[in-house]
Amino acid sequence: MNLNLTKPIVFFDLETTGINIATDRIVEIAVLKVFPNGNKESKTW
Repeated sequence: MNLNLTKPIVFFDLETTGINIATDRIVEIAVLKVFPNGNKESKTW
């Protein structure tokens, strides 16, 4: 898939133990930044 970007775009992904904010927790966070030239940066916690 070709994205014709003029600015970078960032995607976020959360992995959780469920959907209840009172009892469940985030176990992993990932961020992917895609630049107009096709380069990518990613980070996970």
